Amino acid sequence: MMTLAGNLHINESRFREDFQRLTRDGATPDGGLNRPALSIAHLAARETFQDMIWQRGFTARSDLAGNLSACHYPSMQTKPVLMLGSHLDSVKDGGRFDGTLGVAAAFEVLQVLREHGLDRPLEVMDFTDEEGTWVSLMGSRAISGQLTRKDLTNPRGDLETFQRVLQRAGLSISGILSAKRNAEDLCAYLELHIEQGTRLEKSRTDIGIVTGMVGIHMYLVTFSGQANHAGTTLMSERHDAALGASKFCLMVQETVTERFPNCVATVGRMDFSPGTFNIVAGQVTVFMELRTEDAERAEELQQALYEAAEHSAKMFDLGIDFQHLESVTERRMHPTVIEAFEAGVSALGFSSRRLPSLAGHDAQSMARLCRSGLIFVPSAGGFSHSSREYTCWEDCVNGANVLLNAARQLVASF
Repeated sequence: MMTLAGNLHINESRFREDFQRLTRDGATPDGGLNRPALSIAHLAARETFQDMIWQRGFTARSDLAGNLSACHYPSMQTKPVLMLGSHLDSVKDGGRFDGTLGVAAAFEVLQVLREHGLDRPLEVMDFTDEEGTWVSLMGSRAISGQLTRKDLTNPRGDLETFQRVLQRAGLSISGILSAKRNAEDLCAYLELHIEQGTRLEKSRTDIGIVTGMVGIHMYLVTFSGQANHAGTTLMSERHDAALGASKFCLMVQETVTERFPNCVATVGRMDFSPGTFNIVAGQVTVFMELRTEDAERAEELQQALYEAAEHSAKMFDLGIDFQHLESVTERRMHPTVIEAFEAGVSALGFSSRRLPSLAGHDAQSMARLCRSGLIFVPSAGGFSHSSREYTCWEDCVNGANVLLNAARQLVASF
């Protein structure tokens, strides 16, 4: 039986060694990380993690969505599994701490709990494609039953390329759709992540305890005009798709700032066709994302931006197609898990604050399947998704210790 008296603490040197080992594959010269989901570098990182799992005497498990787990299943134990995790994939030219810190911390928690006589099933999971290189939160949405065939046949990249990448990783669309776990098999899910913002740093708070996560809604807005010669087509005679798209981008900023102050909208990419300097653009596709905690406000903002797109298209005599691409539903974290995190913070003498997450995380998907919770540690300068991403090691250790003690408490209570 696991001893429950007193606070537990992680093995700091082992934790740091594991984190450093998990950030070698795909490391960039500027201190960042480049391993988009299912890339060669990402698959290498998973091999590294799998070797670590075996070397420490745990069972490695891969499911049909490619999620990789370190499992501790005591014999004759039939109670639901406590799961911890995060992800090893990164955005292109991202940072070392986003996701990888959470996997390393969860793996350290698993090792400490086993050393203290853990007699409950526990699993540490590295989820597939949290960053959405192909399909956002793919692994966690797969096991929580939130993916459809439409999601997987309309990836963010080319479908044919996506299928080749899946085949290289030993995966398939039909397999991913069959990866759902049973809710009764899981008692809770816990995750540690960097904040990716400045709220904790500015308030000098050790731990952020997440109350919920925003909904994320993605769209393709295509303006269609008429391609023509850049020299011989008078300005007054043009149907320039670039003008409509550019005006729309400015209207996105104005609409959200003036009418939806608690929402955000981002234009992250514009594709021009034919896409050369001496031809008036015949078509421009705008890749847009909206985020808000409030589902009703999301619908209102979508309608407002649809009207803005129509207005911009009419202004420049263009066609318009406004396509909803994908959504990740907003989720609340479970009160029981929030309280376990707060108890861990209090017992260890740290400061904390409750706050919403403005980014999506695997805990967002898992909240549909079981009681879930997420904590943040500070991000220096708020930098993330870049090589400048950094969290001081003391903060990493503090977060891992809170994760450990919350996990210990939940194991004892469930």
